[in-house]
Amino acid sequence: MKTHLLRVLRILVSGALLVWVLKQADLQEIASTIAGANFLWIVAAFGVNSAGNLLGAWRWQLLLRSQNRRLPLLNLLGSYLVGLFFNMFLPSTIGGDVVRATSAKKTGGGTLTENLTVVLVERLIGLLATLSLGGLAAISGIAGRIDPRLPWVLAGLLAMALAGLLLALNARVRHLILQLVARVPIAFVRLTVGKMLAAFELFSRARGTLLANYVLSLGFQLLLIVHFWLVQFAFGQTIPFPTYVAIVPLVFCVMLLPISINGLGVRESAFVWFLTRAGMDPASAVALSLSSFAIALVQGIIGSIVHLTRETQTGEPEPEPVTNPESAATGTRTP
Repeated sequence: MKTHLLRVLRILVSGALLVWVLKQADLQEIASTIAGANFLWIVAAFGVNSAGNLLGAWRWQLLLRSQNRRLPLLNLLGSYLVGLFFNMFLPSTIGGDVVRATSAKKTGGGTLTENLTVVLVERLIGLLATLSLGGLAAISGIAGRIDPRLPWVLAGLLAMALAGLLLALNARVRHLILQLVARVPIAFVRLTVGKMLAAFELFSRARGTLLANYVLSLGFQLLLIVHFWLVQFAFGQTIPFPTYVAIVPLVFCVMLLPISINGLGVRESAFVWFLTRAGMDPASAVALSLSSFAIALVQGIIGSIVHLTRETQTGEPEPEPVTNPESAATGTRTP
């Protein structure tokens, strides 16, 4: 009952945010903007985003290799796209993470929990890289030109991410945090925090790999930012690239809030809010957001083809995606 209620609330939030977006930009104006787009720019953005997926699979490969599991890059890229497919059509990213981890388990061995832990570490490092770029935008003054409050927000998020990483890598602090969290009455919080700390315990002796993964994550996030920057040209917009370095990390952070269905409505309203302050008209901001979603959708469809091909070849379907976050925290999913 509680899970269903939360899902209904997320649907309502997504709907309310979409209504707000449509009030900022007339639906007919949005349609006209999309109809007049130069789709060659969107194709270019698709190519850059696809290169980012390849880099993401490489990051995953390095983390697995540090745990003595060697998997082919193309195999991991296929699993990465399959994960995108499940993420697109489920109310959370749980299903995609489970499919990715199970695929790695079948090919490279290890337990499901260990493979889920690798995916969790990859996500956490990616988040730190995103916030690092946002912090750079805050320090350079780019964010301040959009809104004087943004540098403080970005700097605060970066400080929290760095503090969390440093604490997670310290064994004594991990033990202290576990003792404190054990007193929290919410089981999901206790299990999730415990899982996150266990993830870094697994990599405590592979700090060189973590550092290399962080550098690759910076490249991964930059490619994602470039892809948004390219999409704008399809609609005749010319906002400078550094502005996107400030905006995109903020949009990603807002999308992490578990208040909507797969970021629907949150993504669009965040882009409208930030991009209009940077000088873009609301219709183009919505069109940019929808175009980036369409790119992700196409990649998810490619992932579905990979998924069906693997099922046909092996005769063994991918695991049934888990959609209960409490069961996920016990070892069947990483947050």
